[in-house]
Amino acid sequence: MFRLFKHYVPYAVLFLGIIDFFILLLSAEFGWVIRAQQIGMGIAPAYTRVLPLLTFALSLQLAMLSVGFYANEALQSTRFAMARLLVAVSVGVMVFSLFYFLLPGSTLWRSNLLYALWISFGLVISVRAVLGRLLGREALKRRVLVLGAGARANRINVLSDHPSSSFVVVGNIDMNDSPPVVRTAINRDFIDSMSTYVTRLNATEVVLALQERRNALPLADLIRLRTTGVHVNEISTFLERETGRIDLRSVNPSWLIFSDGFSSGRRISSAAKRVFDIVASL
Repeated sequence: MFRLFKHYVPYAVLFLGIIDFFILLLSAEFGWVIRAQQIGMGIAPAYTRVLPLLTFALSLQLAMLSVGFYANEALQSTRFAMARLLVAVSVGVMVFSLFYFLLPGSTLWRSNLLYALWISFGLVISVRAVLGRLLGREALKRRVLVLGAGARANRINVLSDHPSSSFVVVGNIDMNDSPPVVRTAINRDFIDSMSTYVTRLNATEVVLALQERRNALPLADLIRLRTTGVHVNEISTFLERETGRIDLRSVNPSWLIFSDGFSSGRRISSAAKRVFDIVASL
């Protein structure tokens, strides 16, 4: 899992996006060839039209990103993905029109663009459905290991059971900080190496959800996990990201101090986003 614009993206979703990009390129080429054959035009090698193909693929994939085609709801439901892709196609057509007037000759013709859109819609949805069946919907979710077995840790487990959840809990570790609530949790004393255990579970994220952090913070374990490249999060930050709300029951003073919400660059980021919104709207 990697971080992109303060969002953590599973590698499976990145892989899916790369596949979609090549599908869009292929669809643009098919659309061009089909129309060329219909009008009896000679078909030159594909490298002679790289710019129109890239313009099609980049514009449509940016539109897919902007309308939430890679959001968890679209990843878990083919019907939802189809609805999002239809919206993306509509947005993409407007982007193509902009390129058509600003950069003449850099886009597909209107006729082969129509073919490319229909082909890309069918291929993208078909590949999404096939991969969903072969890999399973859970493969597109983040795999989270929870350090804790109390009431706080159980809240994460309950949240993961929701159909729209973007993560799956692969295990709980009882850190002996409170009486366990999650009965399936494994006691920390039975785990020889935390980093090896995380690797065996193929966890992409570790969430610290202790009931009582005083004199119970597993510093040695957290340092080892950080050095292995696994993302370590605190429950307050995790719940804020997953629910879109600040969970007051889990907030502590250290979270308020180190939260990104007090970043001095936030104003610049908001201004840049506002400028982008205005330009895109125009």
